[in-house]
Amino acid sequence: MWLSARRERSTLQSARHFRHGVVLHIRPEVINYLTLCLLILSSATISRAQFIVTGKIFSKDDKDSLPGVNVVEKGTKNGTVTDMEGHFTLDVSDFNATLVFSFIGMVTEEVPLKGQSVINFKMKSDCHKDFFDSREIYIYGSSGIINTPIGGQINVASPWLPFGLIKGQLNYQTNLNQNELINAQAELSHSISDCGYDFDFKWNYRSISFNNDISSVANSVETYINFRRFSIVAGYSQINFDRIETTTNLNESGVLIGFGTYFGWPLRSSIVAKISIYKDLLEYQTILEGNYKKLIYFVKYYKVDSFNELSLGLGVRFGYGIKRHE
Repeated sequence: MWLSARRERSTLQSARHFRHGVVLHIRPEVINYLTLCLLILSSATISRAQFIVTGKIFSKDDKDSLPGVNVVEKGTKNGTVTDMEGHFTLDVSDFNATLVFSFIGMVTEEVPLKGQSVINFKMKSDCHKDFFDSREIYIYGSSGIINTPIGGQINVASPWLPFGLIKGQLNYQTNLNQNELINAQAELSHSISDCGYDFDFKWNYRSISFNNDISSVANSVETYINFRRFSIVAGYSQINFDRIETTTNLNESGVLIGFGTYFGWPLRSSIVAKISIYKDLLEYQTILEGNYKKLIYFVKYYKVDSFNELSLGLGVRFGYGIKRHE
């Protein structure tokens, strides 16, 4: 007994005078509990870090891959950038996270993962189109160099409206005797517009009197589908054509088709060629027009049966404003 008590006191004294540290005696069940907590935390961290998302980003317009697209996990600073071939790889914290794709000139998009680990996505162009043909008036002096040498034309464009622009045009040419050429047009422009195209809808009226022999009145409704560098025209046309010499009287309807294109400096011009196809007649129209600063011009060709006219026009354009009264 005396020896056992002395050994215990000696052990305690040694522990008090232990020079290299303190020895802690922890119960085994506490050690087991702490070990379990560390395992749970580490497994959760590993599972989050191991959810990897890969994919490729394309342009919806031309199907090309997009390098340099920012790919970010929404609500975090966790992100990456697509490589030269549009590929990306990103570790995300949740398999239901949302990825945000952004790129200059493209619409920023948010894509929920919904458990997917591979995302191939097409980005749309973020376009903003400006039209500069509102609130304008065009005034031309014109001459038909074949049959109607004296005339003029006026074009008017409305301010911007919720559904586009309304435009009107009236052209009158005569030889001050028996020959007259009248052309009128009403137009709804830019009513449907997207990045690569827009639509114009037109009603066109043509009337001629020629040498007390030919009298013709034609109407057409036309749709212009305008792309970046060209236009397609389609419509329906009706004509009432009389020729006294041959006692011809035609009242016919037919299709109208056409094609247009644009070319730039220095005159920023466009040309449209149209043909109306009736049962017994063909009607041709070609319009070349453009502008340079305030100066405007047109060249028109019109033909129906034996009547031809080549018209030249030169004029000026100016804008107008509308004052609001409060």
